[in-house]
Amino acid sequence: MVSVRRVAPVLLLVIAATGAFAQRQTSQPPRELHRVGDHWTAWNPPDPATYPAGARTHEIKAGDTLWNLAQQYFNSPYLWPQLWESNTWIEDAHWIYPGDVLLIEGDGANVAAGTATGDSDTETALSTVTPRDDSNVFVQEQEGGIPTARMTTESRPIALGTEADIFCYGYIGDPNEPMPNYVASHENVDVKYLPGTDLAANATTGDLVYVAGGNATGLVAGETYLVVLPSDNVKHPATGRELGRRYDYIGQIRILCTEDGRSRAIITESCREIPIGARLKPLPQLPIPIARVPEVAQWCDPPSGKTNGYIVDSRDWSLGLVEGNLVQIDLGRDNAIQPGDFLTVSRPSLRTDQPPVVLGQIGVLTTEARTATAIVLQARREILIGDRVELR
Repeated sequence: MVSVRRVAPVLLLVIAATGAFAQRQTSQPPRELHRVGDHWTAWNPPDPATYPAGARTHEIKAGDTLWNLAQQYFNSPYLWPQLWESNTWIEDAHWIYPGDVLLIEGDGANVAAGTATGDSDTETALSTVTPRDDSNVFVQEQEGGIPTARMTTESRPIALGTEADIFCYGYIGDPNEPMPNYVASHENVDVKYLPGTDLAANATTGDLVYVAGGNATGLVAGETYLVVLPSDNVKHPATGRELGRRYDYIGQIRILCTEDGRSRAIITESCREIPIGARLKPLPQLPIPIARVPEVAQWCDPPSGKTNGYIVDSRDWSLGLVEGNLVQIDLGRDNAIQPGDFLTVSRPSLRTDQPPVVLGQIGVLTTEARTATAIVLQARREILIGDRVELR
């Protein structure tokens, strides 16, 4: 992080954003400051007295960033957009000012608070037999008049994935997506080679590399980029049509300085070894979704009738997908699918007179235009590529 003097605004080193977030961000500090109370700021923060009674707040201090405050209050720096969205008077997330007061709220804060107070399920020895409690069981009549027994359960907001799930997997995109910048060579070429060959070895965290591309191709010194490895085209398991190319995220690179046609960089993160020729892509803003996970659709539940599609690809495994496995589905933003959505996974029964078999449930982590990355949250049986998914 960048250290600043007390009189200067606090710089937020933030992931380069896309979409609506990108329209509200800039690397240039606001020029017009004004005095609010006892401090200077570029924004018009609300009076803390107007916050809800008992609200959790934080007065910004020199050295604070939304990134480290999200770590402090939400237990994950990648949840900083939730903090920003709770304080929409901050017009540019790069710049926050000592003395302004933030409102700390949202599901991320609730998760962190529950963890901090130890309010979680723990295993204890059973010294007595606990009487069965049926007070949370009720009967709900479904469409068609079929009565169904239900049990209500408490559901806390949880993070649907991890940073590795989001930044060490990838997406299905345009087969010809332009990525002009790529890892060209190592700084220490006399060392980084494969013995007995003239081939360059792979790079990993901490290695210095030269990147083909500079100012003219959009690289900015100080910015971090995803390292992307284009892979094979993905075909739809049901129709056979091509859905696009699979792009694997394999690490992150920070540009140290740029020249006309070349840049110098350091590998800051590596999911696996990074070969010469790996492409660079602006690091997107991909916050980890926080949501309450619903119960898996029950046997007597009718289909939701909402948007449906297929599991079309997965990370590392194509058979026997269970909890924690990452998958790609053929639904995305164009189908109104959003991070935090849940979909039921099913498979047609071998008997044509029986409804599909419910296999489990997935949660959406990130979306592209026509595809999305999801994680298997519950699996009653092993899930396969080609199984159907339906929005809850």
